Order: sequence, then C-alpha cells, then structure tokens
Amino acid sequence: MEITLSINKEDVMREVAVTTAYTGAKMDNDENALHRISTVDEDENHLERFWDESRADICQELIGLVTFEGMVNNSVRPDYPFNPVMPVEPLATTAELPIIQARQHYELRLDVSKSFDEALLPSMRLSLFNFFIQNIVAKWYIYTNKNEAGDYADKATTLLDDIHRKAVYKKKPTRPTYDD
Repeated sequence: MEITLSINKEDVMREVAVTTAYTGAKMDNDENALHRISTVDEDENHLERFWDESRADICQELIGLVTFEGMVNNSVRPDYPFNPVMPVEPLATTAELPIIQARQHYELRLDVSKSFDEALLPSMRLSLFNFFIQNIVAKWYIYTNKNEAGDYADKATTLLDDIHRKAVYKKKPTRPTYDD
C-alpha cells in the first residue's frame, strides 16, 4: 500500500525564520544575537542547501520504503495533471490560456504494509513538517548558535525516527465476524 505525505516548503521556511528570530530575540546576554541568529533573505542559498540535505536524510532513514520523493507542482487548472517536476517553472500556455505559476509542495510517498494504520497519517505529516524545521534550524545554528545546535539536531533525529517507526507499524489484525 502506498501512502503520501506532503508539506509546503514555504511554510517550513517561514517557520525556520520565525524560530531563528525568536531565539535571537530571547537571548538575554547577547545584544547582537537577533542580528546574528535570525535568517534573512541573503541566507536563502544556505537554507536551500539545508533543505536538500534534509531531504537526503529522510531518504536515508526510510530507505526501502520510499517510492517517490521530491517537489511537486499542483496546478489549479484541470488541463494540467498533477505531475512531479523539478525545478518549478511557469506552466506552458496556449493562445487561450494564461500563464499560471504552479503551487509547489514537497511530497514523500512510502510503500507500507497493508496492515498500516492510516490513523497515523496526520501525525506523520506533522512530524515530517517539524523534522524539516528542526533539521534546518540545527544546521543553521552550527553557523550562528553553536550552543543550541545539538538540541535541535537531536529533536530532528527523534522526529525522523518517529516517522520511520510509524511507517513500519502494523495494526493488529481483527478477527472476522460472520452472520449465522
């Protein structure tokens, strides 16, 4: 059975910015912390690399389960199917159709047991979202906030392990009942 987990990359990067700004603002003994720790637009190349490294970490942890991993365009027009592409580019046009920029999101498809408990999907999605945030922040803090980098890396590892455990979990079989 195949399951799909998807998250919005923009939402992840927004949360990374909020987390780093909040951490910098709450540093009591360092008046330059906010400027040093919080991410800014100029840091996008580094954050993009950390995003890609996080994707690689997911594939390594879930090796053998991953059937697809990558960025996907979700078009708002029915004449363009839901198809994986990378990188995101404007959709092709015809004379009567305007150019529409597709919305991009990250998608992870896993081949799990037929006994997989689908009730775990929402928490797996949440763990995946938070894994990206924690892992990217941990990598950023190696540059800017070494004291807290390890804590964030540990949390990211815990979240990744949580996703893996849930992906391989099998619910108990139920005994069939028959009408006599």
